[in-house]
Amino acid sequence: MKVESAPDIAVVIATYAPNELLERTLETLSACEIPETLRRVIIAENGPEEVGREIAKKFVDRLPVEHHFFPNAKKCGALNKSLDLLGDELIVYFDDDVRISRGTLKAYAKAAEGMSKGAFFGGQCRVDYDEPPEDWIVKFLPAAAVGWAPADGFIEMKESGALGFNWAAFASDLRAAGGYDERCGPGTAANSDEMNIQNEMLRKGVKGYYLPEALVWHYVPRERSSVAWLLDYKRKDGMGKGIAAADEGGLFCLKQKYGSWAKLQLCRLLLMVPSGILSRDLRFHSQIKVQRLEGKLEGIRLVEGGMKKRAVPPNVDKALAD
Repeated sequence: MKVESAPDIAVVIATYAPNELLERTLETLSACEIPETLRRVIIAENGPEEVGREIAKKFVDRLPVEHHFFPNAKKCGALNKSLDLLGDELIVYFDDDVRISRGTLKAYAKAAEGMSKGAFFGGQCRVDYDEPPEDWIVKFLPAAAVGWAPADGFIEMKESGALGFNWAAFASDLRAAGGYDERCGPGTAANSDEMNIQNEMLRKGVKGYYLPEALVWHYVPRERSSVAWLLDYKRKDGMGKGIAAADEGGLFCLKQKYGSWAKLQLCRLLLMVPSGILSRDLRFHSQIKVQRLEGKLEGIRLVEGGMKKRAVPPNVDKALAD
């Protein structure tokens, strides 16, 4: 929707057991070109005990920062509780382990000029490695571990893809999509939380756009490019996709369920081929597929067994934001 003025902006940073990485994120955020429309920077801490308030206090003279503690809420729970605090802002989401380019906030603000809803935006992502992964595994790693830049310039995104540590959406569109799925995301057995909500918004007619100027660098420790981590990630990703398929239901879910089961049997048979015949890459690709398909079927079973999504209220009392 087009409006006369630029929308207010709120930054939300979810954090669990915050440390010096959160401080680095806030340092780079405070060094950004700050749009006049930036109203709030919400630190949404969701660990077992509150430890991030003192970090947030260091930036109150440079940013409109506020700290909120949501004990044991898990990441998506903390993001939904932060959404409850907000009105109709454009919400820019960062994680507590990114470095933010100086022009990133301005890029989001410029892209949203004249809008109040109906669009979401994904920024470019690069990586900060503790230690670069081995060459052979790079092709299998997810975008969060290798970076994301689907085009050289601004484009409309026809499918989900914006990474959860650098994207923006209007609060009203997020509520209309049902908010974040608290069955997914860090702290749960499933991934694909931001992809699921982007897909729901796309189904509702919200447009997605890629902004190359909205750049961050994502910190990737060594263990997040290992074989064990990747296989676990793929299983969780599959579970998140299975949850979304079961929520959609009907023929789509049936196709996903039985199609995944058939593909799983084929991948298991392929893994029975002797190592001397099957190349390492093909064997590992099959292992990944097994994990993802098993996860997908498990996600479908969980929903069929009664695990429902938490409902997010469609409206918000703006007094909460005061």
